[in-house]
Amino acid sequence: MSIRLLFVFFLLTVASSASADVRYFINEKGQQDWVFDPDYKDPALHITEEDMKGMVHVSPEQKRKMDEKIFKEALENEITARMYQDRVATREQAIKDILSGVPRKVR
Repeated sequence: MSIRLLFVFFLLTVASSASADVRYFINEKGQQDWVFDPDYKDPALHITEEDMKGMVHVSPEQKRKMDEKIFKEALENEITARMYQDRVATREQAIKDILSGVPRKVR
């Protein structure tokens, strides 16, 4: 039973990858025809940068708030690391060390 499932999975994988480069069109007789084109990307299977444009719009204010939140989290992590790893006694001293550019002690 598992061999059959593996075989079916293999066939589906091969079929989907082989059909990814096939372009269908209507020929002169009005019949559906196809041609293999390795440079063709099926829009149903591939997302392009053009598709992604405009999907998510972030206003400058939202971007500023997100950047500020990321910065605050990184600063808190750095303060915590200095207080516990470098054994700095106070939070203020850890902030002074960060602002003055004192590197963290390597252990």
